[in-house]
Parts: sequence; C-alpha cells; structure tokens
Amino acid sequence: MKFSILCFLFLLFSFHEMSAQGPYFIPSNGNIPVANTSVNSMDIESADVDGDGDLDLVIAGEFRRNLLFINDGSGVFAEDASRLFPEKNVNDGFPGEDSEDIVFADFDQDSDLDILFVSEDSLFHELLVNDGAGHFTFIAFDFPSSTGNAVAVLDLNNDDYPDIIIGNNGQNNVYINNQDLSFTAENNRWPKNSEGTQDLKLIDLDGDADLDIIEGIDLGENNVLINNNGFFTEENNRLPNTGLILETRKISLGDANGDGHSDIYVSTVNFIGTANLQNRLYLNDGNGFFTDATNGSLPTSLQNTLDAVFLDYDDDGDMDLITTDFQNPTGTNYHAFENDGSGVFVETTTDVFEAFGLNTGVSIHSADFNNDSYADLYFGNFQETDDLLLFDPAALTIDDFNSSIDIIAYPNPTKGPFRIASINSMDSSELSIQLHNIKGQLVVEKTNFGKSVQPLDITLDLSHLATGTYFYSLFDDDALITKGKVIKE
Repeated sequence: MKFSILCFLFLLFSFHEMSAQGPYFIPSNGNIPVANTSVNSMDIESADVDGDGDLDLVIAGEFRRNLLFINDGSGVFAEDASRLFPEKNVNDGFPGEDSEDIVFADFDQDSDLDILFVSEDSLFHELLVNDGAGHFTFIAFDFPSSTGNAVAVLDLNNDDYPDIIIGNNGQNNVYINNQDLSFTAENNRWPKNSEGTQDLKLIDLDGDADLDIIEGIDLGENNVLINNNGFFTEENNRLPNTGLILETRKISLGDANGDGHSDIYVSTVNFIGTANLQNRLYLNDGNGFFTDATNGSLPTSLQNTLDAVFLDYDDDGDMDLITTDFQNPTGTNYHAFENDGSGVFVETTTDVFEAFGLNTGVSIHSADFNNDSYADLYFGNFQETDDLLLFDPAALTIDDFNSSIDIIAYPNPTKGPFRIASINSMDSSELSIQLHNIKGQLVVEKTNFGKSVQPLDITLDLSHLATGTYFYSLFDDDALITKGKVIKE
C-alpha cells in the first residue's frame, strides 16, 4: 500500500514539473446563439429542463423575450423553435415582461422542473409548467401585479408543494400553493415592510432544519427573516450594524473562511449618489450571527457591483469570488478574487480570465455546462450581448490541486468511494473528516478511527450524495491537517 502511494506521488510531482498555468476561463461565445442575447439579461439560471442529463440555460429578459438555451451535453447551446417561451401579453407593445428574477421548482409535483419569472414594471409574473421534455405553457392562474425584483420558493405549510415569496418594491407577497396550479395570498406570513427588496436568499440560520431568508434591500440595512413554522419574523440583530447607507443589489452565500458555515457577500451600487460603494463580507459565527470582516478581507471597490458568485476556480479547496459591474470607471467590469483560505481575498483578474469585452454587467451564473466536473461562467449583460466562459482544466498546476507530500485523496472525480490516505504514521484517535457542500452544509462526518498509530487509510462512501462539488477537511482534534475539493459524478 505504501509503495503504491509513493509511486502515485512521484508521478504527481513529476507532472508538476511539466505543468504551466494559464487563464482559467476562456471566452466561448461560439457555444451560444450570442446574437439572440441582447435582451438585458437580468438573471440567469440553469437546470435540466428536458431530462437529458445536462444543464440548460434560462435567461430573464427586461422588456424582451425570455430565453431557453438547450444544451447538447458538451456545453454547446441552441434555441429550439419548438421550445421557445410563449408571450403572456401580446398587446403591450414589447416582446415579453420586465422579467427580473427566475426560480425553478416542481410546482405541480409531476417530477419535472417548472419556471417562474417575476416582473417589476409590467403586468405579469409568469409561471410556466414543463411537459418533461422542455416545452413550457402558462398556467391559467394570474398572480396579482407587483413590482417584483426577487423570488424565493420553499414549502411553508409542509404539504410537499412549493410555495412562493415575491420580493417587491414595498410589501412582499407570500403565495401558498393550492396543489392545483393556483395560489392563495397569505401575506400575514411575512412582516409588514415598505423597503425595496432586491434579493432573497434561503439559508438555515438557526439550525432548526427549515429555511430562513437573508433579504437584500435596495436602500438601507439588509434584513434577516427567521422561519417559524412557515411564518417569518425579522431578527436583524444577526447582521452587523455598519452604520452605512448601502444600496444592495445581490446577496451571495458561500463559506469564505473554511469553517463550514455560509458567509455573506453583499454586492453594492451607488445609483442614488449617497450610498457606500464598498462591497461587504459578513462572516457567520456558526450560530447564524454575522460580523463585518470587510476591512482587511476585501480589496477596496469603487465600482457598481450587481452580482457575485462564490466558486473554487483554482481548485485549492476554498471559495474564491467572481463579480460583475454595471459601471466601473477605472477598469474592467468583471473581476476574480482569490481566497487565501482564511477569507482574505486578493484580486487576480488578469490571471483568471482570458480578456473579453464586457461593458455593462448585470448578472452571473456558475455551473458545469460541459460535464467536465469544473464550474463554468455565464455573464448576463445590459444593452449588449452576453458572454459564456468555459473553464480550462489545463490551467491548473499541481499546487492548485492542494496535494500534500503526506496525504493524498482519490479518486477525484468519484462516483462513490473516496479514499484519504497518509504516507506517515498518525495517531488516529483524534482525527475527524468532514465533507461540506458548496453551501457550507455538513453532509458527511467520520470520527472514531481508534487509537492505532499507523498510516491513515480511510474510504468514504459518497454514492448517496447528489452530483456536484464538495469540500473535505481532515482535522487532528481541532487543528486542520489538509483540505481540498472532490467532484461527485
């Protein structure tokens, strides 16, 4: 066993001598019908809408038609004339609603994903049901008009049907699913509010196994809504009181400092002229209370940032950041920030991206579009065409894989068995292994290895986990020995 591990490491480090690092993300607009994307792409989401095992793209257009791009399985997308979204209101003089946000859910519980678009300055929120093959039709029910900018879906009354929260400019709306593709308003489930909601992010903050909400507000302090049996109460003491005027556009969740808990990145703008432009980083203490770690953790930002995603682009086991700007007078409107592992970020844009033309960014979406186990990027832009960038695995060096001379973890990717082994002997009585998903949730933990002093050789069974990216950590008592990323196929 020790011989085989040593041979593996020899080959690994021999490869390191030959490897060279280049840009991680390569512009790939030839893979999308780029000319069709001049729709002011306010939101982008992906899901397998046609049941063929790959991720398709859905794009929300502002007073334009919404787009559905079907994936051929290799990250090449096309529009299918038989799957174009229908138009809800053909008499309003423009080819779509003012779509601002997208959510997928199986609203009719027929085992496929339906789509809801929420609209801000037009009449209709649009819920379309899927026939299972990616053909969508409107439901008969019409939601009351509201100035919607955000939407969240969760089961509020424990009937296994998804309910809906629409974040508005003013009072937010809660709609309970009647199980027949109609909905009943129950706004008493949400506190009275007059702010403008820009984003709603679901997260279990209080550890009671239901989903709470972090609400991004377009002017003022952001909100925390704690879920109590489907009714929400504000607990804003969970967020830091910065004393700043913030004009929030997006809330992004990810484990910034590697402690297994989701932290908050706040994308901010200054369209009103008096708001603070610095994006914020709030760290979770593990109990759903946050401290402001912006100073010392984030570079100074003077641009209007509309969206951000956490992802581990350098494959070193911690969450880096990608952002997009609506306006940046001093440089490019896309950025990459590398995490040092403790939640301190340094800009590495020119190393991460092969340069591409983006003038006015609105939204970002990250997912594995070409089934190579690495996250790709889609940038939604304003008054210009969008941009698809595919990840180039050749950019990774051995250092990026976070391999250590003492401990290796393989196979990676894996369909089930995942082995962690050491060359040197270790006192395994205090060892523990944790596996977290990309939301920072603990999904696997293994302890109690006994008191033997010998090389570690543990195999975890990940076959029950959904496909995707996970992060493993090996601890000796409370001290971190190693960490890394594993792809579950």
